[in-house]
Amino acid sequence: MNIFAIGDIHGCLNELTALHKKILTHDKFDVKNDLIIYLGDYIDRGKNSKEVINQILKLKNNKIKTVNLMGNHDEFMIDFLFNNKNSIENWLNFGLDQTLRSYGIEVVDFIKDGFGDDIIDQLRNRLLSIMSEEHINFFKGLELSFSSENYLFVHAGIDPNKKLEDQTRQDFLWSRSKSFFDKNFKAEKIIVHGHTPEENIINNLHRINIDTGCYFSGKLSSICLSDYDDSRLFINNLLK
Repeated sequence: MNIFAIGDIHGCLNELTALHKKILTHDKFDVKNDLIIYLGDYIDRGKNSKEVINQILKLKNNKIKTVNLMGNHDEFMIDFLFNNKNSIENWLNFGLDQTLRSYGIEVVDFIKDGFGDDIIDQLRNRLLSIMSEEHINFFKGLELSFSSENYLFVHAGIDPNKKLEDQTRQDFLWSRSKSFFDKNFKAEKIIVHGHTPEENIINNLHRINIDTGCYFSGKLSSICLSDYDDSRLFINNLLK
């Protein structure tokens, strides 16, 4: 089985569509056996968060094997929708307005009178009334990590001072420690992650970062890995 991991999408529909096409038509992709893992952050920043999720669900409905991990941006949505958190004021700094606009909601129409719980409840109820059951279940079903024999796939990274089994939700969704980024970093498995945008993929021996800042660079990146060998195939939407 090959595993194709895709980095942070952030509402970039055209880039995701192009990358999907390259992966699904690649010689190495076996539709019956291979797996596509999304490393989280489907929403915010870009203009088409809703449509990005539709595109991912379309693959799943066409029997493509997929795993959807949670990103820190997705955590904002989950906490807002299901945990009744009033985090809108903070979330605005992460691109909330673009996400709600993709669902047909202008956030300013709700928050012009402040961020009181009653106002935020109205916004939450409005979004839930618009969101399809498929989308609600998508966010409810996001996972924190996926592990194979040689690789651990997470959104942000890990805390190198802990064993893999001791990592927390915070570690998986927000990690950006100096020791994790150190070129000599090593863990029990090779860590494949996104979260921290780089101009090019970081392809270290024990850490692979495939977030190439799609929402500002236009480059959405992925990697093909297998537990059967050490090969690393990189694919992005811009490659010829």
